Amino acid sequence: MANADGGQMIVSERDALEAGMEPVDIWLAQIQKAKDDESAWRKEATNALEIYEGGETGTGKTAQRISFNIYHSNIETMIPAAYNSTPIPDIRRRYDDPDPISKMGVDIIKRSLGYAVDQYDFDNTMRGMTRAALVVGRGLVRIRYKPQWRQSQDPMTGEVVEEKGYEEVACEVVPWDRFIRGPARTWDTVPWIAFEHDLTKEEIENLTGEPNEPGDDEVPLSGEARGEKKDLSAKPDAGIFKTGKVYEIWDRRRGLVIFITDQKASKPLRVEPDPLQLPGFFPVPRPLQPVMRETSLTPVCPYTIYAPLIEELDVVTKRITRLVKQLRVRGIYDAELKADLSRLQDAEDGTYLPATDSTRFAQGSGGLEKAIAHMPMEPTVLALRELYTQRDAIKQTIYEVTGLADIVRGASKANETATAQQIKAQYAGLRIQHLQKEVARVARDLFRMKAAVFCRHFSSENLSIMTGLQMDPKVEELLRSDAMRSYRIDIETDSTIRGDVTRNLDQMSQFIQGTAQFAQAVGGIVQTVPALLPMFTEVYASFARKFDLGKQAEDALDQIPQLVQQWQQQQQQQAQQNPEIMKAQMEAEARQQELGMKKELHGMDMQAKQMELGVKQQSAQIDMAMNQQKAQADMQKTAFGLQAAQQKAMMPNGVGRA
Repeated sequence: MANADGGQMIVSERDALEAGMEPVDIWLAQIQKAKDDESAWRKEATNALEIYEGGETGTGKTAQRISFNIYHSNIETMIPAAYNSTPIPDIRRRYDDPDPISKMGVDIIKRSLGYAVDQYDFDNTMRGMTRAALVVGRGLVRIRYKPQWRQSQDPMTGEVVEEKGYEEVACEVVPWDRFIRGPARTWDTVPWIAFEHDLTKEEIENLTGEPNEPGDDEVPLSGEARGEKKDLSAKPDAGIFKTGKVYEIWDRRRGLVIFITDQKASKPLRVEPDPLQLPGFFPVPRPLQPVMRETSLTPVCPYTIYAPLIEELDVVTKRITRLVKQLRVRGIYDAELKADLSRLQDAEDGTYLPATDSTRFAQGSGGLEKAIAHMPMEPTVLALRELYTQRDAIKQTIYEVTGLADIVRGASKANETATAQQIKAQYAGLRIQHLQKEVARVARDLFRMKAAVFCRHFSSENLSIMTGLQMDPKVEELLRSDAMRSYRIDIETDSTIRGDVTRNLDQMSQFIQGTAQFAQAVGGIVQTVPALLPMFTEVYASFARKFDLGKQAEDALDQIPQLVQQWQQQQQQQAQQNPEIMKAQMEAEARQQELGMKKELHGMDMQAKQMELGVKQQSAQIDMAMNQQKAQADMQKTAFGLQAAQQKAMMPNGVGRA
C-alpha cells in the first residue's frame, strides 16, 4: 500500500486507516484524484466560458479577443430551443382502478408542486442549467430543503420543544467548477458526489455547531497567516470576509453527508445521516450533458468540437476588419490646385465654386483628371468580396456541425407556404430533440425529488395550508411511504418546448372539429335507434385515441362506455317509474314497428310491380316474335307465287296441253 497523499493508489480504505491515514485525508485524496481526472475538461471549459462571455482567449502575448463571437450567438439560440416553456406537473394514478385515496394523494402532490413552481424562480434555474450544459458541457441543479424551526411549549408537560414552522424546498444551479463526483462509468454507479463551498467563519460555526476557536482542528481561512490583509482582487464577488474551503460529500454507500475542510484536520467538520431520504440519495438528478462519452462520465466541452472553425472564422473576420480600414478615398493632386481643392473639400452638396487655378488644367490637353490621381481600391474590394464569401461558407459549416440550420434561427422564405415551413421546422428540430428530452427529463426528476421531500418531511399542517386540502390518515400513510407512493402514483411533466405546446393545440383543434362532425353524422341515427349508442361510443373512443390527448383525456375516454351504460340504466329505471315515459317509449316502438311494416309492404308492392312489369315485357317480346314469324311466312308465300308465275310465263304455247 502507498500513501494517497503522494498521488499513488491505495489498496483499500481499511488498509489506509490501519496505516495511519485519517478519513479526512482519504476523502481529500479522492477529491483531488477526481479533479485530476477531469482537469483537461475543466481547462477547456474555462476557455469556452471566457469566449462565451466575450473575454480573451489564451494568456500573455497570445491573449486576444474573439472578433466574431458566433459561439455566444449559437448558445443564445440553443437555450430557448431546448427550454422555453415552464413545465406543468402531470400527476396521475398509475392504474385506472377506482382509488379515492390515491386520487386525494395525486391532488395534494399536484398542488404542492404547482405552488413550488410558482413561488420560486424555476424557469431561471432551468435556463441556468441549460446554459451551463451548452457552454461548458455539464449542467446541474440541486434541491434544498429549508425548514424553519420554532420553539413552543408542550401543553401536556410544559416543556419547551422545537417544532417545524415554515418549510420550503427550492432548486438552485450548481456551479460547474464546484461539483466533483466519484469514479464511475454510469450515473447509477457513482459512489459519491461533492460540492465545494467557500464559507465564512460564522457559516462554519453554524455548520459545526461550535465556535471556531484556535486549535488543532480550526478551519484555516484564506490568507497566508492570521490577521493578514485579504487580497480583494483574488476572488471577485467573494466579499471582504476571509473564507475557508469546505467540501460537502454525499456518500451513497454509507448513506451519510460529510463536511470536511481542504486543510489538515483530524476529523470531519460534520457528519449527518441521509437528510432528505430521497429514492436516489443524491440531491441532484443526473447531470445534463449534451455530448456524452462512451466510456466515461467526464463531460465534453461543446466548444472543442468546432473550435478550429471558430478560430478560422475569427481570422477571416479580423482580416476583413483590417481591409475595411484601408477602403478610404485617397489621392494626390498637382500643387497648383491646392487653393481650389481646399475650398471644394469644405463645400456643401450642390455647391459650385468659381475656378482660379483649375482653369489651366481643364483647358489643357491632359484635362483636370490627369492632375488628380486616386489610390486604387479594386484589389482591396476584390479581396473583401472573397473574404465575405469565405466567412459565409464557414458559418454554414458551423451550422451543419452544430445542427443550427437557418430554420432553427427563424429564417424562412417569404414565398413559402405554411405547410412547407412546418415541414422544415420538423426536420430542423431532429438534431435537438435529444437535448429537449434531456431537459424535460431533468425537470421531471426535480419534480419527483420535490414531491418526495413534500411527502417525507413536510408536516401535515403545512401541506394542508399549502394545498387547501385536509390530510386523511390513509392518504398521509400513502404519501409518507416511498414504496406505496411510487406504486400507486406516477409523477411526470409536460413538454418544456413551446413549439410542442402549439402543435398540441393544433391537434386539439382538429380533434374538436372531428368530434363535432362525428356527432352531427351519428346524432340522427342514435335518436332513431338508441340501442346503437354503445357501438358509436366505441367507434368515437377509437377515433379519439388517434390524437395525443394526454393521460387524463384517455382516462375520460375509458369511462365513456361505463357512463353510457349507466345512462341507459337510468333511462330504463325512469321509464319504469314514469308511465308517461313508458307510454312514449311504447308509442315510439309502435311507430318504429309501423314504419318497418310500411317499409316491408312498400317493398313487397315494389316486387309485385316489378314482376308484373317483367311479365308484360315477356308477353310483348313473344308477340313481337310471332309477328316477325308471320311476316316472314307471308314474304315467303309471296315469293313462291312470284316464282310460279315466272315459270309459267317462260313455258312455250301448247306445252302442257293434252
